[in-house]
Amino acid sequence: MSKRKHEKTVVGSRTSRGKKEVSGRKYSTDNSKVIWCFDNLDTAGAFAFDLARIDFNHREVLQKIISYSNMTWSEVKRQTHDNGKSKHHFLDIESLSSDATCRIRAKRLEERSDSIFSFALQNKLRIIGYREDEKFHAVWFDPQHEFCPSHKG
Repeated sequence: MSKRKHEKTVVGSRTSRGKKEVSGRKYSTDNSKVIWCFDNLDTAGAFAFDLARIDFNHREVLQKIISYSNMTWSEVKRQTHDNGKSKHHFLDIESLSSDATCRIRAKRLEERSDSIFSFALQNKLRIIGYREDEKFHAVWFDPQHEFCPSHKG
């Protein structure tokens, strides 16, 4: 099957992989560096992105954000952690916890549900948000991997 058949034009969705239609042609933002945005942080609920949290290790989080901002989306998607057990990835809305689903509704992000992305910072620690072209809008802080719990054995 040709590569062109795999291309999608929906912006920011899990299936689009960053492709967007502009004036009848397609382009990908996967070779662009990740731009971190903090314009839609959720400061309430179980996954509050709140700097006052006891479990918020500022140094570790900032080091990771700086590191990932120097990578392209292609590099981020290839990266794995914990001996290949975890990686950064789009989240399937059906696999989210009920608390996560409630927070998506509270932030009115249902229309972005196909672009919810999880950055694996280490072991269980995740920053969850949504991808919009090369931008990653951080929304939630998930120190125990409970936003989208893994059911691996």
